[in-house]
Amino acid sequence: MTGDDGRRGRPAAARRRFLAGAATALAAVTAGCGYVPGGGDLAWEATLRAGGLAFGGDVWHRATADRLVTVENRSGRSYDFEAEVWRDVSNAAVSVLTPDGTVRSVGETERQVVGEPAVADDAAFLPVERGRVTAVDLSDGGTLAATDPSGGGETTGRSTDDPVRWRVDAGSLLAAEPGGDGTDGSEDGETADGGHGPGPTLRGVRAGDALALAVGPSGIAVVDAETGDPSFAVPDLWTGESVGAVADPMSRVAVDGETVWALAPEDAAVGGDRAAIVGYDRGGGRIAERAVAGTHEWLVAVDGTVAVGAPDASFTGYDRTLDSRFALDARAPSARPTAVPSGAGRLYYSRGQTLTAVDFTAGEVAFERSNLPPDHLAADATGAYLTENGGGFNGETDARMVAVGADGSVEWEAPFPDGVEPEEVFAFGGRLVALDGDTAYGFRATPGERWSPLG
Repeated sequence: MTGDDGRRGRPAAARRRFLAGAATALAAVTAGCGYVPGGGDLAWEATLRAGGLAFGGDVWHRATADRLVTVENRSGRSYDFEAEVWRDVSNAAVSVLTPDGTVRSVGETERQVVGEPAVADDAAFLPVERGRVTAVDLSDGGTLAATDPSGGGETTGRSTDDPVRWRVDAGSLLAAEPGGDGTDGSEDGETADGGHGPGPTLRGVRAGDALALAVGPSGIAVVDAETGDPSFAVPDLWTGESVGAVADPMSRVAVDGETVWALAPEDAAVGGDRAAIVGYDRGGGRIAERAVAGTHEWLVAVDGTVAVGAPDASFTGYDRTLDSRFALDARAPSARPTAVPSGAGRLYYSRGQTLTAVDFTAGEVAFERSNLPPDHLAADATGAYLTENGGGFNGETDARMVAVGADGSVEWEAPFPDGVEPEEVFAFGGRLVALDGDTAYGFRATPGERWSPLG
């Protein structure tokens, strides 16, 4: 990372902003002449940089049905305008982007984020240094606040001046004996046995409205999403006499309501000599277990159904008791699907130029459609959005976006403004949002009467 535009290598940012602004102005002018804005029209652009004056580091973006949350590590010196002093910082800043293009700073953590964050229940759940998890409230009214650097699972007051919902020492939970709560009120950097080790590095967090799950190198720790109170831990989920390091444990866990699902590898202490799907209730009791082939590498839960996939091979779904619901006649994606719109009962994934929609309620492939943009995918309750960047020899491929409805039909397609090359795309609140460097471009996602440059 090298700073603002330099770290992205985007010297044409000013030109893009001018063109994007001109497009927005043109839409506003023509709106009074019978032009109805439609899918793919630019509605706004916004800068997402959350790190203030400090140098930015790793950045994560997570979308819900009505917002995009940005988490950005920062380090260096930042100016405290209230105290009128410079302060050394090494933490993470959290901000929210709403469907109207407004960016709101929410708060900051006491340490830097070290793994994949999660967003649910109007909060961001952040795995930070020394094996801790911090929950930051995303509700309106939160402001940047200094956070207490102490560790050890305490709950912080939920005032409008302090957006931190709670902090938990997940490392102690993961290090505890099965059945222990792993909490002892230890101070920052102090382990449960009185030492001062750094604690395990968390891989990330999965979360739902009821539970938050911290994923460690060897197991999982689960807490109440609202209060941070420990629920249970399985410290040895990925361990066994002949089990090597699990490449991506985040792909093997999911939270669905008050149920935690995990895909244990072959010969793990939890599943025995075969790979297994294991379901846990809020208290850590096993509610279901089923052996599966060891080729399965990811697990996802959608509205009461849990599915596992073997890359480029099988894709199977089960109900809450792990009775088989469906086995799809479609090749599973190589990575865990992320285009899972809340409450829609389906997921989307793309392979090359082919989009596949899986209907979990019906237990079948809803549709497959080919000849679509291959670069980025997002989804909401109305369907999926696919994009591609410009390029190729002699620049014959233009950056474009295509919306596909829930029935598999193309709803609309449009080019991106000149110079915009999306790095990520998200769908929320009736907008398709494309991120290019530190700039977010919000496009209307609803079909309408528009002049399509593509015919």
